[in-house]
Amino acid sequence: MELDSIKQIIQDFFQENTLTVVGSGLSAAEGIPGMSALSNELQSKIPHFLSDPIDIKLWDKINKDLLAGVGLEQALHNTKPSPHIEDNIRTITANFIGNAEKKVLYEIINGRKILRFADYLGHFTIRNDGLVVVTTNYDRLIEYACEYKDIRIDTLFIGRFLAHFAPEKSKYSFCEGLTKRPGKQRTAVFAPKVTVLKPHGCLSWHMINGEPYSIPNYPLDDCLIITPGVNKYKEGYSVPFDTHRTKANAAIDRAQRYIIIGYGFGDGHLETHLIQQLNAGKPALLLTHSLSPRALELTRKCKHITAICSDGADGSTIVTATSEISIPHINLWDLKSMLKEVF
Repeated sequence: MELDSIKQIIQDFFQENTLTVVGSGLSAAEGIPGMSALSNELQSKIPHFLSDPIDIKLWDKINKDLLAGVGLEQALHNTKPSPHIEDNIRTITANFIGNAEKKVLYEIINGRKILRFADYLGHFTIRNDGLVVVTTNYDRLIEYACEYKDIRIDTLFIGRFLAHFAPEKSKYSFCEGLTKRPGKQRTAVFAPKVTVLKPHGCLSWHMINGEPYSIPNYPLDDCLIITPGVNKYKEGYSVPFDTHRTKANAAIDRAQRYIIIGYGFGDGHLETHLIQQLNAGKPALLLTHSLSPRALELTRKCKHITAICSDGADGSTIVTATSEISIPHINLWDLKSMLKEVF
């Protein structure tokens, strides 16, 4: 496979009816801490919030796994944290990621950074039906990228400062007028938009008097995010997570192709539908620094997946069901480098 052929494959994904899945790898590339850094932060801070002997014993088991190199997700599956530990995990996680996100936002405002996703959006023609992005990330980098490109965003909330959750009404806030053709009823004209679906929550989501709101600058301590662990799937069936998950799965089913960025296929909330569609033969482009074992397994199994990852040096490895080739000196797996090279 020649480089020009690879570029053509990539370009063919930038069409209408392409759904984008974004994992933590993209945020990590912009300066948001990943799971390893979060594990270190929790190990440093959680003990200061524990006094109950049962909590201390539970955290000691979790910490022992983390020290042994077990990932945070698995460690919290191996030992179920108490509600008190879980509340502290959520608070520490929100503030840790939120502080890093704030630094990225200041860099954008001061002109020192253009987000990779902003450049990415510039290569789509976004029409009335819009572009759908599904992300497991809590941060708001996708939203920042959209507004940097002057693209409107539908997060299923209506409002700016005290936005209430209105998943069945939010689409109408993008109506720009009505058109009437001879002999036909008037039809609504909607502004181009990006719909951002977050089944794991967001730093700006909060529960106020039993109702979910999106409040941009509210304290992060009690924001609605689903942290790793055994309760993750239980919490995913409560409002507003369940609505975002349901709409994400419906969008996955409707899409004709997928671009999957920095995602390692480790989330059951999305993968039942996504993997079903990949197994059915829908094409996917995977861009990631390192292919997880699950991602590699899917790539080898599904003949319409093209995976691009680092070759371990300064180049890329292109993996498909039938081949694996190296492209030296070009980081096609990195969104920024790929867009520059391909477009």
